[in-house]
Amino acid sequence: MQTQGPTTISILGKGAVGTALATQCRAMNLDVSVVRMHGSPMTSGSDSFKEYTLGAWLKGVSEKKPSSHWVFCTVPDDSIPDTVERVLDSWTHVSRDPLSKGLQAIIHTSGVRTSQDFERVKQQGVTAASMHPIQTFHKDSQSLSNPFSSIQITLEGDESLLPSLVVFCEQTLQAQPIRVTQVQKQQIHAAAVLSSNFLFPNLSLASALLRDADLSPDILDPLVQSAAHKALHEGLTAISGPIARLDTQTVQRNLDALRSHPTALKRYISESEFLIHQLTELGHFEGKSEDLQDLRAVLTKESERLSDE
Repeated sequence: MQTQGPTTISILGKGAVGTALATQCRAMNLDVSVVRMHGSPMTSGSDSFKEYTLGAWLKGVSEKKPSSHWVFCTVPDDSIPDTVERVLDSWTHVSRDPLSKGLQAIIHTSGVRTSQDFERVKQQGVTAASMHPIQTFHKDSQSLSNPFSSIQITLEGDESLLPSLVVFCEQTLQAQPIRVTQVQKQQIHAAAVLSSNFLFPNLSLASALLRDADLSPDILDPLVQSAAHKALHEGLTAISGPIARLDTQTVQRNLDALRSHPTALKRYISESEFLIHQLTELGHFEGKSEDLQDLRAVLTKESERLSDE
């Protein structure tokens, strides 16, 4: 069973996640190399790492045969199978040894794909896992002191690798690892998209509205944080606001205020209709059919007005 963490790290792909991972590993004094899957390696810059083409990297690995070498595959999700094939094909051109002589473990960072992507690699004695940080990474993530600090990271894969991967996440990344099944990790990723990506349109529109009125989006910070916490832990039972109260007059005033922002207005109408549907399913409007009908009529009228323009 593998219990020792890596002394050498290689990262396939230098996107936002790969760069953040490389930066944190180097900050923890690990030997880090970056493999450019496309384009030429960079050789200068204050934040540069040792960069290689795939062929040059594998040739060096086959010669050095590092004793504890982990490879993190941080390419886009759909590129993982092709990357695996490229690694295997390139390895046959530089060494007759099994791949495990150069790589002891391979881990990808996809939220929806699993360690099954590495079945052919595992046949050559390499342990494999998937490791998904539940966080949004951007090109400037490396400017943060440690973008992995205290976030949750799902782990799934070979039982011989997971204990040391847990330690790596805790000690090197200073994160909170969660061991999950393949089904659980895919559910977590779908939930993460719902709770993160799908918030962006509404929050960015809210920000634009405030900026247009010479106001700071910081005004909404406490409200958004409180609402997010309640929604995650209490669900729709904790919701408040004009839709839940069937406050038709307030909704009409909101619609009037958004007339100069058609995109935000359309979003307000569609989100209101969806929320009404959800709350109706819960029986939230029981005994209030007349008020509910009035609210729906206001939303329908505004929607028809927009369609006519």
